Amino acid sequence: MTTKNNQTADAEFLLRYLLAIELWRAGLSQAEIGKRLGIATGSVNALLKGVSREISISSLSK
Repeated sequence: MTTKNNQTADAEFLLRYLLAIELWRAGLSQAEIGKRLGIATGSVNALLKGVSREISISSLSK
């Protein structure tokens, strides 16, 4: 039963992560994204730092 709960939690996290990226690309502030997703601004910041890091790494490898 815990595996199913973990899968659900993972899916919810992934969905919030993807939504945060799309909202950020649409020009919303971190505070606005947090309000829409029901998460703290600090959580939005942490999610987007990971995205920024991935973009930087991708740019370096080209």
